Amino acid sequence: MLIRKSYVLVVLLMLFALTNISVGVTYTAANVKGSYSALVNAYSGAASEQAWLGILNFDGISMVSGYLTIIDSGNLFVGTISSGSTYSVSPNGSGSMTLNLTSNKGTQTGQIAIALNSVSASIAKSLQLIVINTSANDSHVHAGTANLINLSGAATSAKLKGTYTLLLNWWTTGTQQGLIGTIKFDGLSKVTISFTDQLAEQTATTGTGSGTYSVNSDGSGSMGLTLSNGTTMQFDLVMNSIAGTSVAKGIQFLDVTNPSSTSVDTGTAVYE
Repeated sequence: MLIRKSYVLVVLLMLFALTNISVGVTYTAANVKGSYSALVNAYSGAASEQAWLGILNFDGISMVSGYLTIIDSGNLFVGTISSGSTYSVSPNGSGSMTLNLTSNKGTQTGQIAIALNSVSASIAKSLQLIVINTSANDSHVHAGTANLINLSGAATSAKLKGTYTLLLNWWTTGTQQGLIGTIKFDGLSKVTISFTDQLAEQTATTGTGSGTYSVNSDGSGSMGLTLSNGTTMQFDLVMNSIAGTSVAKGIQFLDVTNPSSTSVDTGTAVYE
């Protein structure tokens, strides 16, 4: 009798396990809620490049708001994600956004496909983004990521403190360039950097730099650097991946030093 009961128990456990495997997780708009830092690169290889950096605010139901700083064909402008901007999520974790962006260029409407990443405690910690191109005259492909900011209150400069690994990439039709290094924030206003810069087929160079930074209450901010080779750089930034009172674990950057350039410099930093 004991053997029979054990056999029945094993069968029931196997059925329970199979049932759990067969029932997939389903997602809704409620899994995308809160403020996300967003960085999108638009590369064509045949025209002035583009990039967006900003904050997307999702209400967990259907509405999205926020702003985007955009470099578009040598012009820099800030657009507000205005009324009527919406999003939806399919049960499989894909979804879409319709953004109405209002700026000094008027109001433009864009369609963006999204996919949820790293869902934990019912909230996606990041999203993958690609713009649905509706213009036959646009050779760019817009793609990027949005990461949950996760602020529990107003941000201050103290949210950027410690050493981060940094990677920058120049999206350009000309000479390719990349920069890797470490960047250290003091939690107040000062920042230092140590880097290796690779310019196309030239010999990589190393250097250091220093500067200042500031943080806005929503987790956005700015940073100015003077490098040891004499180069000055100015960045817009948005922090992300903040847990409670801790510092930001990630940063997204947009180089706004020379918006009229045909190349665009963007990158990310990750807390060591």
